[in-house]
Amino acid sequence: MPIASRRTRERLAASPDTARARCAHDAPHAPTARLPMMPDTALPDTPDTPDTPARTFPAAAHADAADLPTLAAQPVRERLAAFGAPPAALDALLRAGATRLLDSDMIIAQPRAHAAARAAERATTPLRYEQSAQTEAVLEQIAHEGLAPHFKPFMRGFSHVMSALFLTPEQDAKVQAYRAAGHHLRFLMSDGGGPALAAWRSTVRVEHGRTRLAIDKVWGIEAHRESIGLVAVRAPGAFMPAAYLVWPEQYRTLERAACGEPFLEGGLQLGNVRGEIETTPEDRLRIGGPNVFNKYLTIVRPYFVRALMAHVGWLAREGRLALSPAHESVRRFVADAARAQSRSCVYGADVVQRVLALKFAANELLGDLVRGGAVRRFDDQRDLLALSKMEGSAYRCYYEIRMGTKRA
Repeated sequence: MPIASRRTRERLAASPDTARARCAHDAPHAPTARLPMMPDTALPDTPDTPDTPARTFPAAAHADAADLPTLAAQPVRERLAAFGAPPAALDALLRAGATRLLDSDMIIAQPRAHAAARAAERATTPLRYEQSAQTEAVLEQIAHEGLAPHFKPFMRGFSHVMSALFLTPEQDAKVQAYRAAGHHLRFLMSDGGGPALAAWRSTVRVEHGRTRLAIDKVWGIEAHRESIGLVAVRAPGAFMPAAYLVWPEQYRTLERAACGEPFLEGGLQLGNVRGEIETTPEDRLRIGGPNVFNKYLTIVRPYFVRALMAHVGWLAREGRLALSPAHESVRRFVADAARAQSRSCVYGADVVQRVLALKFAANELLGDLVRGGAVRRFDDQRDLLALSKMEGSAYRCYYEIRMGTKRA
């Protein structure tokens, strides 16, 4: 900001307006004087020689090929571009979201130019979801009636994904027997030690030839109820979580408690689980290899995103959410992209990245609707923000996308 010369400051100090303002300030009961409105970027023009000359920047300084928000959003946008050109409103959300989520390491490592696109897609393997017809039927109900009355059957479909793809025949037979007795499979991933695997408190260890699980899980869906647990734990020397089945007779010995008020009109209650049990190697999930959770999430996330977009559309039709044309363009793009992805029958590094980008885009839409005042009721606001954290928060998705970009 230009600095006024000494002569200008003296002239201003002696002016009637300034004197009246000073008197009004000093008088305890005098009404506040109104000063003439002046721009806050500079004092009035003066013919005197200023103490500091005005500064200008060469035009070239503003001619960067891409600014930092655009560069930060590039990894997400490139993944979404596989489904078509994202609408301008989604581009704006990606830029804002990526810039907001940059952590210190990301800012330090951020390159100054766009990364070169890969010439070819990386290898894939078959990965089929046999229960897709049932899930499609529930999605149709969500579109007409919202997520609240259908959340539990929708999520139970996902537990069948785990059974069908990753359990041995012996494990699956045991799970089905417990299901027939009224027990549901609860997937426990979020840990009391935080998001970083190295800090997890849920661990597996071997002592005197016996395998023991220490369990400290938070925010599990209905996890406070007696269940079949599918628990992700940290294993010594492993870079990916290991998964163990915890049977109802073991699960009931754990300390369990409901966590917070329910969501979705009482249809979704979170729970915390703590304790220690003895397990066996036969209860560890081995089919699917170390990427078992990645494979599971690659299947279920597109369906979950579709449910979120259907729920947003239902809220809008019910008058509980004001959906602008810009937001509707984002909702339609994300819903259509998720539908296309849910019909894919392959798994690979690029597929994982596209699915993460879909969940990131959905999360940013939900957050923007709440921030912008488009959602009328507190409970709906709370539901949408909670759903944006399920099956991958925006930060987790963004972090994994950037890490995947570095590994490519």
